[in-house]
Amino acid sequence: MNAIIDFYKEWRQDSNPWLECYNEGSGIFETQFVYYSFGFILLYLLGNCIKQIHQAAVKKAANDKNASPPNPRSLTALIASRPTVLAGSFHSIATAAIAVGILVFRRLAGNSWDYHGMDLIKVWQTVGLPISISYFIMDSFFYCLPRKDLIIFVHHVIMCFCHYPVGHDSGSTMLGLGDKEWITWLSIMGYTSEVSTAFMNYRWYLLNTLEENWIGFGIVNILVVAGFGGRVIMFTYLLIWEIFPRTHMYIAQRQLFTYAMMVFGHVGIGMLSLYWCIVMCKGGLKSLFVFKKKTQSTTLQQGFSFADVARGDDGSNMKGKNGSSSKKDK
Repeated sequence: MNAIIDFYKEWRQDSNPWLECYNEGSGIFETQFVYYSFGFILLYLLGNCIKQIHQAAVKKAANDKNASPPNPRSLTALIASRPTVLAGSFHSIATAAIAVGILVFRRLAGNSWDYHGMDLIKVWQTVGLPISISYFIMDSFFYCLPRKDLIIFVHHVIMCFCHYPVGHDSGSTMLGLGDKEWITWLSIMGYTSEVSTAFMNYRWYLLNTLEENWIGFGIVNILVVAGFGGRVIMFTYLLIWEIFPRTHMYIAQRQLFTYAMMVFGHVGIGMLSLYWCIVMCKGGLKSLFVFKKKTQSTTLQQGFSFADVARGDDGSNMKGKNGSSSKKDK
């Protein structure tokens, strides 16, 4: 036991990528993180403001017979039912676009990280990662903790913890055992999975606004399921063909804690992706291809979760003020 404690102390003081990134990063990542955090706070406040306006309109319609109730399929009503969708959609679209864009530019540059004088690694460190980590932390405070969504909270913690050291050369070099380009590539590859989240948010929009079946609905559904299935395949590939072959290197350099966290992160995100993929397919193939109009109420529902989005729920099956569902609904 003493040997394990001594080993941990040595790792924490001399070869800790997280501490290295913080100490040697000159506050660059942290400064960008603060900027983007304020931006996400504004998006969350905007979503809550729209929610309050919608609630007031619903209340007015209930008390005044001459007042028309708000359209439950309007964009305002949808945002009011899920105030965090603005921040979540921006994050998924922005990070997916940046990650995919960097990989495309790198390919065009002949697998070089320098694209016409633009350092693609710096773009990821100063734009892509700060945007994402600021979102995950803000979403934990504005959504996960208030809604007690443990699954999404665990996802956010894993993402922040595993990707933070990539935010600076010194941390990424230590995390990648001297190969910052490989570990940065690994980080960017993982974030291409946000493409599926962007499509899933669009699927949610279609489920709550379409009046009749549309061929595009089936196409979007297939893209979403394929995206989450692709996540499982990609994280499995990264784990087996990229991380596992370097096991002996991490052992030789006494980076067992770092290695364990990397393995845990990829296994964790892969399992969560598999879970969401299964949730989306529970309704059968017909539900993926054929749109069925939902019955919606003008009353704003509470307790909306990521799993509801995956299932395609609009919250109308939820009961009570705290949004708890009956056993049948579950």
